[in-house]
Amino acid sequence: MSNKTLEQYLKTLRKACNYSQEFVASHLNITRQTYSHYETGRITPPVNSLYNLAKLYGVPVENFLDLVVTYNINMDFAQKTQYENLDMSDDISQFLDYINAPENSKKFKHLDRKERLLLYYYMSLDDRDQNDILTFIKVKAQNRKAEEA
Repeated sequence: MSNKTLEQYLKTLRKACNYSQEFVASHLNITRQTYSHYETGRITPPVNSLYNLAKLYGVPVENFLDLVVTYNINMDFAQKTQYENLDMSDDISQFLDYINAPENSKKFKHLDRKERLLLYYYMSLDDRDQNDILTFIKVKAQNRKAEEA
């Protein structure tokens, strides 16, 4: 994401989630035209819109802020954010590249964002870890049924 612009990032996230500009605009309580201006760079979204976009897409708000805020701070003394250690911006970029690849786009087309993330991370594991995850999910589901009964 380091060499992406805010406009590119907004458009990539929206398309990866199969959202229309109208849908995102309604989530932000703005017009579609205003949102379109966010994606073309005519308007920089206000902070509250960036926050709401982060919530909508399930990404850290820092991903957006890093693209719009100019830092004038001596980095020797700046505290590292919790997200720097997780390197989530690379993670989300790899995820978006993966689901948008022509050979994968049909697999992910009808899934919601959580399902896509789950499948992406699951597929990146080896067979043993995948079996562990499946076993965990089965046990969790059985325990849930037992609690409800």
